[in-house]
Amino acid sequence: MSIRKEFSRVVVGVDGSPSSKAALEFAAEEAKLRHAVLEIVHIWGLPTMAYGGYVSQLDDFEKDGVKFLDEIMTKAKESYPDITIESTIRQGPPAMALIERGNNADLVVVGSRGHGGFTGLMLGSVSQQLAHHANFPLVIVRNAKN
Repeated sequence: MSIRKEFSRVVVGVDGSPSSKAALEFAAEEAKLRHAVLEIVHIWGLPTMAYGGYVSQLDDFEKDGVKFLDEIMTKAKESYPDITIESTIRQGPPAMALIERGNNADLVVVGSRGHGGFTGLMLGSVSQQLAHHANFPLVIVRNAKN
């Protein structure tokens, strides 16, 4: 006897990079094919230089993250009116947050390279961590321009 979830869920991590935009497109098409909920996840954090320094504007970083996610949600709902789209915003290490969300998903989709890091690498640190530690189906989408 198998237990079936009531709704399928496709989770996608977005950061505004070209790879994450390609990942969002892929995830939306997968959600449509699976008749699944699309959950768009954005993880915000403090810039490295802010640690140990003056960080009284912590709320500004969170507000920027919320504004970014709202813009992504608006565009996604316009582009994919036939699917249910939800959003999640977190603060902290992106791979950990995506693993948490992925444990309740049928599929997690991320771009191969986000913002930051070394541009010559094939995989970014988040996609690499997910590839090594995820215990759920994972798709890493490479933007053709990478």
